[in-house]
Amino acid sequence: MLGALVRSVAPKMATWILLVSLLCAWTTAEPANNYQSDTQISWASPLATLDIGSSRCPRPCTCTGETVDCSHRALSQVPRRIPIDTERLDLQGNNITIIYESDLQHLPRLRILQLTDNQIHTIEKNALQDLTRLERLRLNNNKLKTIPDNFLGSTANLLRLDLSHNSLTTIGRRIFRGAPSLRSLQLDSNEITCLDEQAFKGLTELEILTLNNNNLTTLPKDLFSGMARLRALRLSDNPFACDCHLSWLSRFLRSASRLAPYTKCHSPSQLKGQNVGDLHDSEFKCSGLAENAQMECGARSSCPHPCRCADGIVDCREKSLSSVPTSLPEDTTELRLEQNYITELPPRAFANYRRLRRIDVSNNNISRVAHDAFSGLKALASLILYGNKIKDLPSGVFKGLTSLQLLLLNA
Repeated sequence: MLGALVRSVAPKMATWILLVSLLCAWTTAEPANNYQSDTQISWASPLATLDIGSSRCPRPCTCTGETVDCSHRALSQVPRRIPIDTERLDLQGNNITIIYESDLQHLPRLRILQLTDNQIHTIEKNALQDLTRLERLRLNNNKLKTIPDNFLGSTANLLRLDLSHNSLTTIGRRIFRGAPSLRSLQLDSNEITCLDEQAFKGLTELEILTLNNNNLTTLPKDLFSGMARLRALRLSDNPFACDCHLSWLSRFLRSASRLAPYTKCHSPSQLKGQNVGDLHDSEFKCSGLAENAQMECGARSSCPHPCRCADGIVDCREKSLSSVPTSLPEDTTELRLEQNYITELPPRAFANYRRLRRIDVSNNNISRVAHDAFSGLKALASLILYGNKIKDLPSGVFKGLTSLQLLLLNA
């Protein structure tokens, strides 16, 4: 009778009924006292295996133990549904551009996060707030220009942080707050022009600090005080101006000869190429400026390299720039970018500089202007755009420029 029933239904259903009949025949052949356990093995085990394989490891990653490997998968964002027990997450070699606040939530056991070799330009402020056990974070070889204050959040166990080979220009006083256990900090090969005098405050466990190949011309006095454990300091390939503001560094290096051995003067000309630690205090001279000048990466001290800044004017004319500088003094009222190789004005390019009254980007190669490129510039009175490759402009691009009096767009 069962055979007739099987033949009378659709093929898929027939197969299912046949499987059930075979299972029943097999289980009833066993002793009665083993019936329950054998039935559980026959049904539960395949389903449990299927669940682990299909939902615990996000596509197209591979998962082994507590390690999730998503490296070199051409990903444009952090995968969803990463297992909650993940301890190591490898996302290197992808095309990720933004780390959102929600990307790394619910990963309380994560210890190692690898984000090297992506296109990351933005990290949302609270993106790391749930990573309380994080020990290693690699963000090198990305496109970071700025980092939000307190971005390390609650990473009290963080030991190693690599931010080398990005485009950072300033290191403010609150960037590394929340990581008191940090032992290794790599900031090589950025575009750093300013280190706040309190940038490393509280990093008393720091052993390795590297700042090679940046645009530093000076350092705030006693920047490294409180770092009793520091055993490796690298400051080479920076254009240091050896004036009175840097005499403290010479004294520091003489007292700790093993640190920063290749730190050289770039100017003045008579000191160029000499090791900072080999010079005497009398050789560090200024012209009527106080030696104890403070450095706060803000209104007075964040002039972008290789521009000149004075009296609210940032002069970047003919500097072979390919993009708009991302860090300007907060009191900038006039920005001169004529005769460079700038190709676009990106979203909110000047939004942080509300005092701007004049912008001149004439004679560049600009072909694209974002619809909100001039957002927030209520004080802007003059905007000069001629001599570019602009064929059209997005609707509303000049919206909100309530003080605009002069607009030059002609070829």
